[in-house]
Amino acid sequence: MNHIVLSLRDPHDPMGTLRCRSYARLVSRLAAIEGHVSTAVDGSADAAGALTRLAAAGRLTGHGEPPATGEIRYVPTRAARERVGGGQDDDGWPRSVASRQRKAVRRTSGALLTFPLEDAERTDARVEVFTTDWSPSPAACAVAVHPGHPLSAGLAPGRSSAFTGRYCRHPLTGDLLPIWTAEWVKPEFGTGAVLVNPGHDASDLAFGREIGLPVRFALAPAGHDGSPQNWLTPPVVKTGNAIRTGATDGLDFAEAQAEYFRILSNRGLAQECTDFGAGSFTVAYFSMDGPDQIHWDPERRTVVPPGQDTVGAPTRVCPSATLAALDPVKRQAELCVVAPSSAAESDLLALRLLLAEPDLGPVAERAPDVMLVGKVAGESDGVNEDVLRLTMTTAAAAHETLSLKVQQLETSERFLSTHATLAELEKVPEGDADAATKKSAAQIKGLLRSKDAKQAFTNLYRLQKTLAKGDTPVDGALVIYGALVWAMAGLPSRYPEEQLAAAWRSI
Repeated sequence: MNHIVLSLRDPHDPMGTLRCRSYARLVSRLAAIEGHVSTAVDGSADAAGALTRLAAAGRLTGHGEPPATGEIRYVPTRAARERVGGGQDDDGWPRSVASRQRKAVRRTSGALLTFPLEDAERTDARVEVFTTDWSPSPAACAVAVHPGHPLSAGLAPGRSSAFTGRYCRHPLTGDLLPIWTAEWVKPEFGTGAVLVNPGHDASDLAFGREIGLPVRFALAPAGHDGSPQNWLTPPVVKTGNAIRTGATDGLDFAEAQAEYFRILSNRGLAQECTDFGAGSFTVAYFSMDGPDQIHWDPERRTVVPPGQDTVGAPTRVCPSATLAALDPVKRQAELCVVAPSSAAESDLLALRLLLAEPDLGPVAERAPDVMLVGKVAGESDGVNEDVLRLTMTTAAAAHETLSLKVQQLETSERFLSTHATLAELEKVPEGDADAATKKSAAQIKGLLRSKDAKQAFTNLYRLQKTLAKGDTPVDGALVIYGALVWAMAGLPSRYPEEQLAAAWRSI
């Protein structure tokens, strides 16, 4: 199985991103010297294709004004949210990461109601609506969907709502309800479709008055007589008794809700549901100089699927590294993820949800190894790149914040200079490494395997000093040192990689 190390990045923290990439290369080298085929990557090989696949699955939405500003966001499916939010794939994820992500997922109890579509050709066509309060549902007069919903035709520029031309059946009454596209519907909540009931919800009332929907009532305060002097003022929310509903008239709102659910459940049109609200996640930024090009549909606010490229305008984007989770090879690989500590509830959670999507590729057999990396503080202007990379992985433990200091940078610079001297020695006497060198090398190898690069570097620096002073070190000691320094920092040596790998195994 391929070993792949994926480094996530923080677009607002280039130094933190560099630190993650430095650790990713370290982890990849350790796997390679152990005999695995290992690759360090920082994104998808086909980001535009990944975005197109997500769009075809209805899992994208756009924010902002392309082509210059804004972002494209991934909306997880209910199946992926349930798998992650319910902890079904917790095994293998670090306990601290899984705990932080569980806290980031909102749990909302409610019901999933099914509204059959008016469709002469397909009797199974339907739209599902998640709701937490269906006590006044007999008075509902419309369904609203977000602009990228499969039933939406999109919204023209400057429009906040539009009639789709479609109708669905009210599952209690059989009445036909118009389906509207509305900008305010959140694709990440429930199913991305909501029941509109202006008489019993303040937001629905504002929307209904904007587009001209009727305002009906299915609940009224106890003792309401229906006279003009006591006509109801909307919205009436979770109070009173059912009215104008036939057999349920007189039931209080809680009893009415229970009775409606019983009826709909018997019809196969309702089920209890816990909505795991994970939100949405940025997977690309619009940018005039972005490396990838897509076709963007501004009305449906999504990427245009293949074969419809003429619909959307060519738009350049900067993709997120999380899109790598859609590459089949990476989904099936032995995956390690190096991520900023701040990304546990954002990009790392998005990656986990993408890996859990059942219809976007094979679900990973095991959770990836995860390394969280702390922020970087301090200035790096004018610092040599090799010095900076070495300091990034050795001056502090991975999870700690790294405060760059002159002394740390000078230590890395001296280490690199001394290594160059050892690598350029012309005549190296033959001989096996002494016991002290072998013992030190074994300690360093153990520290590297446990990803304690800080302490491993401290010991390796000490070994380097020992080899550099006095007589020219023997060949056996230099090759062991070369294997350790390649694994630690990827630095070249006088020996081929095959010999370094053999020396690593011998330690």
